[in-house]
Amino acid sequence: MAGTAMETDTAKAESGVDTKKMYRMFHDCYNDKIKMEEVITFVRSNSTNIEQQTDLVDMFAVLDIESLTNEVVKDREIFVKVLESTSKHIKHEILKERLEYETLERVKLISNSKQFNTRYVRTRTKLFYKQQKFNLLREENEGYNKLVTELANPPSDPQIMIDHLLKLIGRFDLDPNRVLDLVLETWQNYIDQSNFFIELVKLFPKQEETLCSMLGYTFAHYEKEPEGTPTTLFTVAALLIRRGVIDLHVLYSHLGPSYEVMKTDYNKRLNDAREKAKSLTTILLNKDDSDEKKESPKKADDDTSLPENQKVNLCIALIELGCWLESDDLIQLIPPYSVPRCPRGRQVIFDLISWRIHAFYQTHVSAAIKCRPVREIDGDPQVTSWEEFGDLVFTPLLRLGPFLSYSPILFTKILRLFAKYVQLHKEDLCSQPLAGQIMTLTSDVILPSLSMLNFNYNYTALIWAYLEHFPYHIRYRLYSKWKNTSYTKNPLLLVKKAETINDSRYILKRLTKENVKPFGRQIGRVSHCNPSIIFDQILFQIQRYDNLILPIVNALKYLGLLSLDVLSYCIIEALSDPEKAKQKEEDTNISWWFQVLATFCGHIYKKYNIELCGLLQYIVNQLKANNSTDLLILKEVIQRMSGIEISEEVTESQLEAACGGPVLLAEAGFFTPIRPYMSRHTERSNQRLQEALGMKDIWLPLCILATQQRHSIVFTHEERHIKLTARLYDQCQDTFTQLGQFLTTNPCHNQSLQTLPSFEELCTMYHLQADSAFFLLRTKLSNQISSEAETCDKENPQSYITAADKVMSTLSDQVKLMYPPKVWDKISPRLFATFWALACSDIVLPTQRYTTEIERIETLVKQVNENEELAQRRKDKQVEQHKEMIGRLREEHTAQENNHKLVLARLEAEKDVWFASTNSSKVDAIMQFLQVCIIQRSMFTASDAIYCAKFVELCHKMQSENFSTLIYFDRIFSDVSHIVTNCTDNEASRYGRFLCETLKGISRWHKDKALYEKECGKSPGFVHIIRGDPSGDGEKRIEKYLDYENFRHVCCKWHFKLTKAMVFCFDSKDYSQIRNGLSVLNKILPEFPVVLNLAQALEKRIIKVKEEEKTARPDLYALAMGYSAQLNSRRHTFIAEEKFHHVEKKSPADAAPRNTSPAKKRAESVKRKEDATESEKKRRREEDLKKDGDRKSVEKKIKPDTPDAAKTKANGVRDRDSETDENRSKIRKK
Repeated sequence: MAGTAMETDTAKAESGVDTKKMYRMFHDCYNDKIKMEEVITFVRSNSTNIEQQTDLVDMFAVLDIESLTNEVVKDREIFVKVLESTSKHIKHEILKERLEYETLERVKLISNSKQFNTRYVRTRTKLFYKQQKFNLLREENEGYNKLVTELANPPSDPQIMIDHLLKLIGRFDLDPNRVLDLVLETWQNYIDQSNFFIELVKLFPKQEETLCSMLGYTFAHYEKEPEGTPTTLFTVAALLIRRGVIDLHVLYSHLGPSYEVMKTDYNKRLNDAREKAKSLTTILLNKDDSDEKKESPKKADDDTSLPENQKVNLCIALIELGCWLESDDLIQLIPPYSVPRCPRGRQVIFDLISWRIHAFYQTHVSAAIKCRPVREIDGDPQVTSWEEFGDLVFTPLLRLGPFLSYSPILFTKILRLFAKYVQLHKEDLCSQPLAGQIMTLTSDVILPSLSMLNFNYNYTALIWAYLEHFPYHIRYRLYSKWKNTSYTKNPLLLVKKAETINDSRYILKRLTKENVKPFGRQIGRVSHCNPSIIFDQILFQIQRYDNLILPIVNALKYLGLLSLDVLSYCIIEALSDPEKAKQKEEDTNISWWFQVLATFCGHIYKKYNIELCGLLQYIVNQLKANNSTDLLILKEVIQRMSGIEISEEVTESQLEAACGGPVLLAEAGFFTPIRPYMSRHTERSNQRLQEALGMKDIWLPLCILATQQRHSIVFTHEERHIKLTARLYDQCQDTFTQLGQFLTTNPCHNQSLQTLPSFEELCTMYHLQADSAFFLLRTKLSNQISSEAETCDKENPQSYITAADKVMSTLSDQVKLMYPPKVWDKISPRLFATFWALACSDIVLPTQRYTTEIERIETLVKQVNENEELAQRRKDKQVEQHKEMIGRLREEHTAQENNHKLVLARLEAEKDVWFASTNSSKVDAIMQFLQVCIIQRSMFTASDAIYCAKFVELCHKMQSENFSTLIYFDRIFSDVSHIVTNCTDNEASRYGRFLCETLKGISRWHKDKALYEKECGKSPGFVHIIRGDPSGDGEKRIEKYLDYENFRHVCCKWHFKLTKAMVFCFDSKDYSQIRNGLSVLNKILPEFPVVLNLAQALEKRIIKVKEEEKTARPDLYALAMGYSAQLNSRRHTFIAEEKFHHVEKKSPADAAPRNTSPAKKRAESVKRKEDATESEKKRRREEDLKKDGDRKSVEKKIKPDTPDAAKTKANGVRDRDSETDENRSKIRKK
C-alpha cells in the first residue's frame, strides 16, 4: 500500500510541497526517529498558499487511509494529533472534501459523522437524481430565457418594457402571473432601480388583490425557509404600499406569524420575566452574602434570539422609507413594543426621529454646538415649529416606550427640547396644548427609559429641569404610573425592578451610622434611575426598625432633586396605605409604623429641600375625611422644621417667656432655641415651611379643619375607646396651637392673618368655637387696634383706648349673636370680647425674664471673646450675632412695656361695664363668667391657663364693679371633680396649672397678713354677706369685708374641698378620673397639699391606687408612683391644720353656739378628732416601749406618715366632711 502511494504521488511542483519528504517524516515519527513537533513545523511552514494546502490534504488523505487500514493505534493517534495541530492553517472546505468522516469527527471539524454522511447523500440525490418536472402548461423555456434577458437589461422607458413583456407573453404563451412574479423577483435584485420597476408594475395588467396574493405567497414561502425572508422583499412591499399600488391591510393577512402567536410569545416572555424577577427577589437563608453582588443575570428579553417576524420587518421597511403613518397602522395591530424590541427596528425609529428634529434642535437648543450628522430620509417632513413637534414626534416616541434608553443621544435631545419648551411657557404651562403630550411622553417613555439606564445622574437632572415647573399633583400622577404600572408591562423593566430590589436589600442590610457615606453613595446611584423601588424598600425597613431613621436621613444627601421629589410621593403613598390601620384599637394607641413614618417626615423635610405642598394637601384631604390621626405628621413637620415644640412639661421660665414677645419666645420659650443664626438648617427649613403654608393659603384650611376635628372627634367614632379618643383630641389641639404659634411668630404671615374671616364668619360659616376663633383672630385684632390708633403714646393713651373701643364694639356686636340673650343678662359682651381678644403678653410683663436672657447672652459674648481656639473672623461673627439678639430683646421689651401700659389703661377704662348687669346676682355672674370664659380658656394652652389666673387677679386689683373675688374662688374650688372628669390628659394638666397659679395668689395672701390687708382687706371683691340680725329685729343682709382670720378659714375650706374632689376621683375606679386627678395633683404640687392631715388622706388614696392598678392599668400605676415620690419629697413642707388657720380649743361637752360659723364648727370637729388621735398615739407609744425598750425606734415608728396616723387623719377628714355637710343642711333649713 505504501509503494502504491509513492508511485501515485506526483513530483514536486515548482510551488508545491515535497510530498515524499512529508511521507518519510510521518513514518519516521511513527518509528520514533523524529519528534512529532518537527512534522507539525514542516506542515505549517508549507501551508502558505492554496496549492500547498491542496498537496498537503492529498498526502493527509493517503496517510488517513493508511492509518485506518493498518490498525496500529499509535500511528493513528500521531496522525490525528498532527492533523489537529495543523488544521487551523488549512481551509476546512478542502479537508472536509477529501478526508474520511471519522477523521473529521476526531479533529472536530464536524459534530457527527453519521449526520454529515446523511446530509451528503441527500444533497447528491437532490442534485443528480431528482426527476425534472414536465411543462404541463406548454410554456417554452425560450420565452422565459428572453424574459430574463429583457429584465436584466431594462430600457429607460417602462412603457417600452411592458410592450416587450406583453409580446413575450403572447408569443410564447407565458403565464402572466409567473411573469409578474419574475418581475418582482428581478426588482429585488435591482432595488436601486425601484422607480423604474414601480412604474412597470403599475402598467402591468393586474388587479390589486392578485398582486397582494402573489406577494403573500412569496412571504409564506420564505417563512418556511431556514434562511428567512430577504430584506429586499420587504423593501419592495413597502415601496408598493408607499406608492399606493397595494393596500397594507390586504397584505397584512398574508404575513406571519399570526396575532395569536405573537400575543402568546409576548405573554410567555412576560411570564418568564416575572419568574426571573421572583427568583431574584427570593431570599435564600443559606445563601452566602459574598455571592449576592457577583450574580449578573442575563436579560429576560434577549434581542439576539428573536424569531422571524414578517410584520415587524415590513414595519421596519416602511419606516426606512419614511412611511410612518402606514407603519404606525401596522404597529397598532401587533403586541406592544414588538418593533423597538428588535435592534434594527428601534434603530430606524431613532433615525426617523433624529431626522425630523435635527434642524429644529439646532435652531432652538444647540445652535453653537456642532451636532452629529443624521441619516437623511427622502420625502419625510422635518419639524419647524412646536406645533409640528407634537404632530411629527409624539407618536414615534410613544411607540418606542422604554427602548428610547438605547439611544442616549436622542434621549438627551428630547429632554433638552422639553426643557426649552417648558422654559418658554412656564407662566401658563398647564394651558398649553403641547404640555399634555409632554406629560404623556414622560409617563410612557421618558421615565420607563430612565429605569433602563445604569446610574446616570445627567438624565435625572435633565428630566427635573422641565418637570419641576409642573404642579405637584401632575408630577405625583406620573410617579404613580411609573411605580405601579410601567414596571409590569415590559419584561425588561420587570427584571430591572427585581435587580433594583436586590441591590436595595444588599445596601440596607449593611447600612449603619458608621458607614453612612459609602452606602449613601450607593443609595444615590440606585435612586438616579429607579428611585421609587429603592424608596419602597427604605420605607419598609424604617417602619420595622426606627433606629434606621437618622442613618437613612443622612445617607440620602446624595439624592438628586428628582429622586427627592419621588421620595415625597412615596412617603405620601406609604402614609395612605389602605391595608394598614393607623390606630391600634386593642391597645388604644396610634400604630407604631405611622408614628415612625411621621417622625421620618419631620427629619427628611427639614434636612432636604423637598416640596411640602403635596404633603400638606394630603393632610387637608385626610382631615376632610375625618382622619385626624394624620395631624401627627403636621405636628412632627412643624416641630422639626421650625423648632416650635408643644409640650405640657414646660418649665416656669418657659411659661414666663411665653408671656413675652416673639423674640423672647423663640429665644427662651422652647427646649431648643430657634433663633435663625443658631442653625442654618432650621432657618432654611423654617423659610420653606412658611412658603409652603403661604402657597394658595393652605394654612387657613389646615387651621379650620384641625379645630373642627377637635370638636367633632368625640362624635365621629363613638365605638372608639375613650383613651384613644382623648389622645387624638389632644393631638388635634396641640397641632392647632403649634400651627397657630408658628404663624404668629413669623412676620411674613402677619399680612396673611389680616385676610382671616371675621369672628362671626368663623363661628357660623366654619363652625368654630370661641376659643379657636379668637386664637386665630388675636393677632389680627391687635393689628387693627394699632392701625386705628395711629400714635400710641404711653403718656397719652387715649388714642389707643378710642381705637380699642371702636374695634371691640364691632366685635361685641358679633359676639352677641353667638350665645342666647340670657348669657348677656349676667355678663356683658364687652367682657367676653376683651377676655378672649387679649393674650398673656398683653397683661403680663416678664421683665425678669428679659433681664435673665440678656444677661445669659452677655455671658455667651464674654465666653466667645475668651475662647482662643476660635478664629477671629468666626469670633467676630458670633459676637455680632449675640449683640444683635441683645438689641432685639431690649427693643422688644420696650415695645412690650409700652403695650402693657396701654392695655392696662384700656382695661381700666372699661372695667366697670364687665359685670354691670342688674338682672342677676354676683353668684350668677361669676358662674357665667367661669362657664364661657375661664374654664374654656384655662384648658386651651398652658399660657392661657396662666392668662386666666392673671386676668382674674387683674380684675381684683382694678376692683371691677360687681366682681366678687371671694365668690369666684369659692366657685372654682367648690367641686373640681366634675371638671376634671371631663378633661383629656393635656386639658387636665393645663387646668391643674391654672389651679396652681390661682392657689399661688391665694397662698401669698394667706402667708402675709399685711399683704392681705393691703390688697384684699378693703377690696370690694372680698365683701361677704352675713345673714341674721343680732339685735332681734329680723333677718337682714349685712355686707362686711372678710377679715384675715376668716380668710384663712376659707382657705382651709378650699383646700378641704380640693382634697375631697381628688379623693372622689380616686375612689371612682374610673380610668379618666384617676388619670386626670393625678395630672392635676402633679401640677398643683408646689401649692397643694399644705395641711398635713389632707396630705395624709391623699397619700392613703394614692397607696390604694398603686395597689389596685399595678397589674390592671400600668400607666395609672406609673403616674401614681411618680406623684407619690414627689409627695414624699415635700413632706417636710406640710403643716398642721392649727398652723394653717386658727382652731378654737373647746371640749366636746361644750355646745356650739347657734351663730357659730361653719368654719368654726369644722375646726372644732377636727380638734376633737385630733385629740382622739393623740390618745391613740399615746397608747401605741406605751405598747412599743414595753416591747422594744428603744425610744428612738419608737419615735421613728410614730411619725405622722405612718399608716395608722394617715388612717386616723383620713378618718378625721371624712368625719369633718360629714359634719360640715350636716351644718350646711341646718343653715339652709334655718
